[in-house]
Amino acid sequence: MYLLAQFLLINGHFTLNLLAGLVCFAVAWLYFDAWTGRHDMKEGTKSLGFGLMSLSFVIHATAIEQSLLKTSLLGQDTVMWLTMAFRLAGYGVLVVGQLIDPIQPLPSYRKAKAALILPLGQMSPFAYPVMAVATALLYLHRATVGLENHLKPISWSLFILAISELLGLATLFRGATDVGVANLAAPFGPLWLAEHIVLIISMAVLGKWVWGYLVKRLETQLLMIFTTTTLIVFLVTAIFFSTTAITNSRDETLVNLQTNVRVLGYAIDGMKATLLSDGEVLAQNSEVVAAVLARDRKVLGEIAERAVLAKRQTYLVVVNKEGEILARPDDPDKLGGSVSDEALVKKALGGEGASSIIVTQGAMTPEVSVRSAAPIRSAGEVVGAVVVGTAIDNAFVDGLKAATGLEASVYGDNIRSATTLVAADGKSRWVGILEETTEVKKRVLGEGREFAGAVSVLNVPYYGGYAPLIDVEGKAVGMLFVGMPQVNLLQAAAKSIERTFVVTAFLLILSVFPAYLVSRYIIDQIK
Repeated sequence: MYLLAQFLLINGHFTLNLLAGLVCFAVAWLYFDAWTGRHDMKEGTKSLGFGLMSLSFVIHATAIEQSLLKTSLLGQDTVMWLTMAFRLAGYGVLVVGQLIDPIQPLPSYRKAKAALILPLGQMSPFAYPVMAVATALLYLHRATVGLENHLKPISWSLFILAISELLGLATLFRGATDVGVANLAAPFGPLWLAEHIVLIISMAVLGKWVWGYLVKRLETQLLMIFTTTTLIVFLVTAIFFSTTAITNSRDETLVNLQTNVRVLGYAIDGMKATLLSDGEVLAQNSEVVAAVLARDRKVLGEIAERAVLAKRQTYLVVVNKEGEILARPDDPDKLGGSVSDEALVKKALGGEGASSIIVTQGAMTPEVSVRSAAPIRSAGEVVGAVVVGTAIDNAFVDGLKAATGLEASVYGDNIRSATTLVAADGKSRWVGILEETTEVKKRVLGEGREFAGAVSVLNVPYYGGYAPLIDVEGKAVGMLFVGMPQVNLLQAAAKSIERTFVVTAFLLILSVFPAYLVSRYIIDQIK
């Protein structure tokens, strides 16, 4: 859902800004139509002003949040500067157009008692809302002091647009140290959503006003119909290609995660084979066989200690045919105890070498290890067994992350025992955390099958691949995990989406000219 929501918001931003550009273009065309009849500079400036605003919205439509796109196709700041240049130029030209256009005075019985004072102020980072308010005040002044009451909707739409512009300044606070402020100002966060909702309201008010005038001229109607149709076609095309890009990226990511988690499983199978080979070599050592028969714990202890140091193993136990522990370098206090009830030891004492995943309870988290057992034979008879093992720990998953760049974890049952996920201090590992995803537990631990899909890891949306860890009895006793944050997938697909948006916006601008020519041709034919 996280990926879908962000993808829809990215496309919503693109669609909304193109529609805002279309509405401003319609207003610009309305003023342009008035200018063609009189060639009046006052109408020309208003047409130019809304035309520049239209371009600013179209350019801004191609912008993808910098949190997703590290290197923009047009350069990191180009879209921002172009948007700002056209938006402020548009507001500025509209202000000039209002100032040079004399107000048509009201009759004496309708004259206002006071005029509005227009605080234009100085240019600043708050120039967008300031200029929007200044333009709105000029339109409201003209509508209330003069006879042009029909201009009030433009004023209201600009006031509402100023609120949207003010909310857009939330980007200045995205680096705030206060978590609450940073979350409010975050991309696709509450203020981002509010900014776009207010923009919808502003364009709805302006669009309703301009539509009432456009329907009165057939040529203008045709132009708007052709332009709107073209816009819809381009929007559908752009959204289709961006949807295809993100879907393909998601599917490819899930396949790669399944492959990587299988590779991790193969690595553990390789560890099993290596350990079993080491165990068999030790079990066939004549000194070991003789010491087992003689129950010489001192000799077995020395041999076992040398083997552990040479192979860097974390577990080595030598038992006799009754399962009594004769040597255990890692925990000598347990000598004399019995492990005859362990399934892996039973297999070895039955004359069969075997490997297994073992999960034991540690001080704070489960400890997961790979162990292999080999029978010790004398004159063809099983007289004992050697069990060797190594832990699947943080060093193991760190190696995987270094090779693939993916986060990795190992679970004992559904409790994380080793992971590459670290806390904010860069040292503490997020171990001891339960995996509570129902589908993961059912398929991986319950059915012993792989799983790949969307999951939540530490409240962060991830795409993850899981594979079961199977013990000697064929039961799933743990899990392997590899994954990547879903936002990484958006970042990977953002380049393709941006390219689609830029091409669509460019073609949309170009399409205005053939739409105008076709509408003129149809009108000429009718005449």
